[in-house]
Amino acid sequence: MGLGLFRLILSIWVIDHHFAWSRTYIEPWFTQRFGERHFGYLGIGHVAVICFFVLSGYVITWVLNNKYPLNAAGVKAFLVGRFIRIYPLYWAMLAIIIVAMAVAVGWNSDLPQLRMDRIVGDLLLVPYGVIGFFHFFNRYAYGMIDVPAWTLPYDFLFYLLAPWMVTRKRVLVAVIVFELVYLTILAALGPQPLFSAGDGRSWHEGYFTSGHSTILAFCIGALGYYYRQIRFSPPALGAAILALLYMTYAPFGLTNFYLNQLLVMLVALALVLGLKQRSKLDNLLGELTYSTYLIHVPLLESLNWLGAGYGGLLALPLTYLLAFATVRYFEMPLEKRRADLTRTLLSRPEASIHRETLGGSRIVLTALAALLVASASLNLIRLAL
Repeated sequence: MGLGLFRLILSIWVIDHHFAWSRTYIEPWFTQRFGERHFGYLGIGHVAVICFFVLSGYVITWVLNNKYPLNAAGVKAFLVGRFIRIYPLYWAMLAIIIVAMAVAVGWNSDLPQLRMDRIVGDLLLVPYGVIGFFHFFNRYAYGMIDVPAWTLPYDFLFYLLAPWMVTRKRVLVAVIVFELVYLTILAALGPQPLFSAGDGRSWHEGYFTSGHSTILAFCIGALGYYYRQIRFSPPALGAAILALLYMTYAPFGLTNFYLNQLLVMLVALALVLGLKQRSKLDNLLGELTYSTYLIHVPLLESLNWLGAGYGGLLALPLTYLLAFATVRYFEMPLEKRRADLTRTLLSRPEASIHRETLGGSRIVLTALAALLVASASLNLIRLAL
């Protein structure tokens, strides 16, 4: 089992979360026995998303340390590559969804997703990632037109910071310690994370999907790269997967201290460090995840709108069929062009100049510190008042 198969499993968990199979067939069994107040708030989709953030942190750190020189040309090539990886397919899906919504309800609809400011924000992504550190504004990222795409603003913001952040262990440790302290204080002041309670939704949108919890997962994954020599036996990896499943449905008495989220991050890191086998099939399985991530919810909603009685059952095979076609005819040709452009950028003379300290470090890290401290302070003051 490699990281590609692990990514595929995580994508299935995300699909299950949105298609509500677990909530329909598994959660009732638990609630009957333990009661709703004791039912785990971190659903299977939440666990999968946390794992994706940890995995991304590890992979991006590996890429920056092994594929790109530590200089301006290397950073430019890295960011151009990330842009090509994220934006073209996302923009294509966004255009399809906007046109479909306009046809279904009309441009003059009161739907907030069809407001021009929301469309522009969804196109840019990064502003949502920045304001997502402030709980009052986090609803913008979590209310995007393509619902699962709420993670992309945080993904790309992490990519923008990564060349200066993940190449330094001290910075990673400092960010992790800051977030652990902040989230512990926040949890003590914030509402109980009850899924069915009146404040459950606000907890989900304000805290679970915030920039602070996501950057913690990214940084834990990134820090794992520097301890990649650690190995785990197959039984230990199997136990880690079972632990993830257990935490999906376990009582969450400690979740308001973010303990369940932190445990998921650490277990995910153990799996990332242990799953090193790669193959062409494993790579293909991993490549399917991004397109399935963007496709599955719009496809399900389209089937339901068309009146398909078994929309959920039809959506799963159709999602992977469309994902395979997207990878084959859209992402693979684009990846070849991205690789060619990267080689061109890295073949320039300035790309051969390696620097111990990347230019602009003081500016970028000061901006990061200001964002973390300012948003954390305002969030805590708002809760305390």
